[in-house]
Amino acid sequence: MTESSATARWYLVQCKPRQEVRAEQNLRNQLFPCYCPQHTVEKIRQGKRTVIQQPLFPGYLFINLCRINDNWHSIRSTRGVLRLVTFADQPLAVPDGIIEDLRARLATVEGKPLFQKGEPVTIIQGPFKDLDAVFCKADGEERAIVLLNLLHRQQELRVPLKALKASG
Repeated sequence: MTESSATARWYLVQCKPRQEVRAEQNLRNQLFPCYCPQHTVEKIRQGKRTVIQQPLFPGYLFINLCRINDNWHSIRSTRGVLRLVTFADQPLAVPDGIIEDLRARLATVEGKPLFQKGEPVTIIQGPFKDLDAVFCKADGEERAIVLLNLLHRQQELRVPLKALKASG
């Protein structure tokens, strides 16, 4: 399969650790079309449940380049960029279908919650520390409702989200 040199293709760029956003901004400033797939995740930050965007492929982003018209040498010296990913010293194009599929799938996927209903959790602080429970649902931004086996009965208990961790 031979690729036409005059058409722009997608290639993979390896970024410096945790500098995907910086690399993407600096490449866009040089008028390179870039794509850094992001997905939504819930995390606990400063004791509160927050929803953040996170790179789907940490440390990497896609760049659209033409073999003839674009200056590839400026990519290496761009802040945040480590290198263009190559095989046998040649950049290998990523099929356009993969980029299209990623965009389509990420447009329909919702963020993954911190805990799923029915998921086993461990209480890591407070009077019930080190006890296993079952996650029921989030109760606002900072609390959760869990089921705890006490005295041979399941008891519903409200605990801070920061006091829970996934079991296993």
